[in-house]
Amino acid sequence: MTIVHTEGIFCHEVSVLFPASISKPKTAFTLDVLDHFLIDALECKTAAMSFYQKLKMSTNNAFPERVPDRYRELMRVSQLWRDLKCRKWFGFGHDTGGDPGDGLNLPADWKVWYDRDTIMRQYVMDGNFTAQHMIMNRPELDVALSDGKGYMVSEGPYQSHLQQSLDSKERSTCTNHRAINAANINKSTLRSTGIGATACDVLL
Repeated sequence: MTIVHTEGIFCHEVSVLFPASISKPKTAFTLDVLDHFLIDALECKTAAMSFYQKLKMSTNNAFPERVPDRYRELMRVSQLWRDLKCRKWFGFGHDTGGDPGDGLNLPADWKVWYDRDTIMRQYVMDGNFTAQHMIMNRPELDVALSDGKGYMVSEGPYQSHLQQSLDSKERSTCTNHRAINAANINKSTLRSTGIGATACDVLL
């Protein structure tokens, strides 16, 4: 089996790893290398190809072309790993959300034990006006791992909303307003030009 680790890519016989496929896996990734890639992509903006080229150079600096090519597997497994980490961090291990009063995050009779001012629900909103998502050539190949989970909206209601929405250019009274200018760029090849999110939190 081909093992992809932080120190390189090797061939070993082991059992506790993240497999690259469900049936008869021939490639596996250590949890360390998946965590390294996740942090590098988030903090250093490292592209997946650059990260894998680094692994190849670490394995065989003289002849990196002799190292097995597992770039496609890295792309697939890293998405699954990121989805699993998000589900763990945001409390979806038992199909629960963060709202109070569901009998899991708080006791079912929490209103009896706590004052009204002790526990409150808080909403946090944020947006990114520069994020650009291009239209896919083959959207049927896009598999949603968290459709309607966490901060992701369900694809069906989202597409229904887009059908009813009117695309209008907003005019600003300010000179060179960056957010407005970004929203008014040519969108013929883009599926979306920004991301907005609202998160619900419980304060104790």
